[in-house]
Amino acid sequence: MNDIINIAIVDDEEIQVELLEKLVKSWAFDKAVRVCVERFYSAESFDFAYSMDKKYNILLLDIQMKGQSGIDLAKKIRTEDEIINIIFITAVTDYISEGYDVAAINYLIKPIKEEKLYLCLDRAISKLPKEVETILINSEGEILKVEQNKITYIEAFAHSIELHTKDKNYTIRKSISVIEKELNKQRFIRCHRSYIVGLAYISKIGTSELELDGGEKIPISRRMYADTNLAFIKYFRGDINE
Repeated sequence: MNDIINIAIVDDEEIQVELLEKLVKSWAFDKAVRVCVERFYSAESFDFAYSMDKKYNILLLDIQMKGQSGIDLAKKIRTEDEIINIIFITAVTDYISEGYDVAAINYLIKPIKEEKLYLCLDRAISKLPKEVETILINSEGEILKVEQNKITYIEAFAHSIELHTKDKNYTIRKSISVIEKELNKQRFIRCHRSYIVGLAYISKIGTSELELDGGEKIPISRRMYADTNLAFIKYFRGDINE
């Protein structure tokens, strides 16, 4: 997920904007996420800011405003941005059908209910593009960037390690303990002194070895079995922080 979630509130009623900002910040505190909230009191003012910087992730957008309507603004935005999450704010339900044309996450009817706003924000952040985690490796004299989600397992030898990915294998002059520190600990597990495996690629775990989706069998040391088994269960239950 993005380090900071940029949220814009567009509404021509100042009291409504203040309420929404307060609720958004309360939600962010509960979720332990960092947000930057910006206020706009017309569609035109947001349109200008958006034309200068398309950083916004979530847009809380009133439909009925003086000047340009929220629906018209949303249609304009969608001509060049399919990712921004739009949540409409309205006092009436007459425009709900038009929300489908701009892929709005939901409509919130005034007065805003805290629970419904939180559900919409939860849905919005779940749809945000995830940042791809990478590591840098030196293999055969070249410095390469490898996506961590493509690493299936790592095997240690005397003076090097073999890094296996979905696409290619790399030989690296580095210890397995050093590369272990560079990996996302929620997505990898050291199951043996000579092996690290990607939790996403484990198909089954036995008492002394595990099997990967590709059929490779990896030993599990007795000392590391409990941690390996627990990590596997937590990963596939979704008990990880994105």
